[in-house]
Amino acid sequence: MNLKSIQKNYSQLTMLERLSLADHAVARNDESEIRAIIAASPRVCYSQPDYLVLFENINSFRFCNLITRLSYIMQFSLFCLVDEDREGLPDCALLAAYLYVRATDSWRIVCDELGLRPNFNEQISNSLFSVTMLEVKDKLLREVAFTESEAKDYLRKQCGSINIQTLEDETKEIREVLGLPLK
Repeated sequence: MNLKSIQKNYSQLTMLERLSLADHAVARNDESEIRAIIAASPRVCYSQPDYLVLFENINSFRFCNLITRLSYIMQFSLFCLVDEDREGLPDCALLAAYLYVRATDSWRIVCDELGLRPNFNEQISNSLFSVTMLEVKDKLLREVAFTESEAKDYLRKQCGSINIQTLEDETKEIREVLGLPLK
C-alpha cells in the first residue's frame, strides 16, 4: 500500500489515531503527512473568550516555571546539605539558588504587572508534594543565593567571559514569549 492510499483513509481514523500520526509526523518533520492529516480531519467550530489563548499560554508557562524552579531546588539540594550556613555551601549551590530566585522573581514581576497569581499552588498542592517543598525552600534559597554580581564573578571564573541573564533580561524574555508589550 502506498502513501497516497494510506492518506485517503485518514478520515476513517479516530481523532486519537490522527493525533498519534500527527505527533509522529511532526517528529519526523514530514510536512506532507501533516498537511494530509489536517486536510482529512473534521473541523470543529467554537467561540472563546478573547483572553483564552493568552491564559492557556500563561498556564503553560506557569508549569514550565514551576518545573524550572523545582530543578534549581534539586540542584541546590544535590550540591549541599541544607542545614549548613552560606559560608559552608559550595559555589555551585549558591548559583543554583541564584537561578531559582531569578526564575521566581522574573515570573512574579510579569504576573504582578498582569494582576495574576504567579503560581497555582492552591490548585495543585494537594496533588504535588513538590509545591509544598517549593514554598519551604524559597526562604532558604533566597537567604543563601549569590547576588547577580557574585553569580557573574563565579561564572567568569568557571567559564571565562560569560554573559549571564539578569532579572530584567529574564522578565523581558517572558514578556516576549507571552506576546506582551515590552516595558
